[in-house]
Amino acid sequence: MHILIVGSNGVGKSTLIRRLLERVSLPVYGFLTKKEAPAQAGSPEPVYIHGVSGERAYTQNNLVGTCIDQHSTRFPEAFDRAVYYLRGIPAGSIVVMDELGVMESGARGFCAAVLDCLDGDSLVIASVRNKKSSFLDTVRGHPKARCFFITPENGDTLFLEVKAFMDEQITGLT
Repeated sequence: MHILIVGSNGVGKSTLIRRLLERVSLPVYGFLTKKEAPAQAGSPEPVYIHGVSGERAYTQNNLVGTCIDQHSTRFPEAFDRAVYYLRGIPAGSIVVMDELGVMESGARGFCAAVLDCLDGDSLVIASVRNKKSSFLDTVRGHPKARCFFITPENGDTLFLEVKAFMDEQITGLT
């Protein structure tokens, strides 16, 4: 079973995943998306996609969108260019997807790669926005995934629960 950390913006999904990954020795693949501070106050915040390891680039090639006042502009072609983060992952690895949201819903190739990973045997640990969309509903309802709902109040206790579940899943991989 895969691990989906589900919650709203800023509740600690990525922090929980980082804490989990500090406690594993398996190779980790996948991606993370990161909202950066805008160049000027009141300007759109750029959102980039990066591999979980290696150097980070901040270019038009990996700019997946911008956000301002809770509204986003999406660049699905950048998500589709990032499909390689989810391909060719060796057996016995962990796949991180941090985070899945509504921005990628128009990127068919990327969404298909996410679902392929969920269909696969490598352990997936993903942060998933708690928003309504066809893509996110499909991810959260995947038969090989278990959802853990995080709130500002339950982060520490949820960590212990997810860590125990992750340890069980890793035992099944090795």
